Amino acid sequence: MCAASKRENGAWQRAALRGMAAGVVAVLALCLPAAALPPAQESGDCSLEGTAPATVMSIGLDAGGDPELVLDDGRRASLAGLDFSSRGPMAQTLLTRWLAGRLVFVRAATLDRWGRAPAQIFAAATPAPASPLIAVGGAVLEAGLARYRPDPAAVPCRTLYLAAEDAARTAHAGLWADASMQPVDVTAPDASSALSQRKGLTLVEGVVRSVGDSRRAIYLNLGQRRIGDFTVVISRRFSYNQPVSGFDPQKWIGRRIRVRGLIDTGWGPRIEIAGPEDIELIESIGAP
Repeated sequence: MCAASKRENGAWQRAALRGMAAGVVAVLALCLPAAALPPAQESGDCSLEGTAPATVMSIGLDAGGDPELVLDDGRRASLAGLDFSSRGPMAQTLLTRWLAGRLVFVRAATLDRWGRAPAQIFAAATPAPASPLIAVGGAVLEAGLARYRPDPAAVPCRTLYLAAEDAARTAHAGLWADASMQPVDVTAPDASSALSQRKGLTLVEGVVRSVGDSRRAIYLNLGQRRIGDFTVVISRRFSYNQPVSGFDPQKWIGRRIRVRGLIDTGWGPRIEIAGPEDIELIESIGAP
């Protein structure tokens, strides 16, 4: 069936998939907390809008050990916005039992440099009749098999993905049982050592003490010292970032935030993010 025909029949196939009683493995339900993901909506953010049906032929691992879905049209799809750390093989097992040979709904971005399509994928949640379609990435996050990674292709699902991750982190599920996966609190006595030792995606939390601005970036300082303490750098160079001119960094002073990315120690510990939308507000505690 051609791609255009698939899109035209998408609504019918979604209804059929909701009614499928067999084929989706129960291990998914066993991995997820009792409060499961909300059903995917027909339109809006992180919805079925703009998706096209496809069949998952197989799920393998890429060179980095992350799951990679091979679709019936020959595309290789990765789950946008997910960082699997060392849990890629476990996620592959779950996804294979759940999705291999099954009909899913895919919204894919432009191919990345490895020839894969970062995608949002939706599938029936359980084997029960009329089972709702849910976001596959959200299910993996809620099972504790990945962390959310800022990714342009995952922006529409950001709110859902962060909520799913938070549920897993609160329950210490999966990778969150490992202390090295937990966010680094910049006020902790061992924060400097922890920041220097973290490799790969790292989550950092702290209160914004002061801000700086330059032609290159906006700086949120999470320590009393502007040099040497942790800094969040909001770069102006990312093409998918909205203009930062409407962002008032002064309003973040006194707020506890969480950011994620790669630690740069060359200019003191810092994480560079694409824009204010990559900041998670934890609480407002008043100006220091």
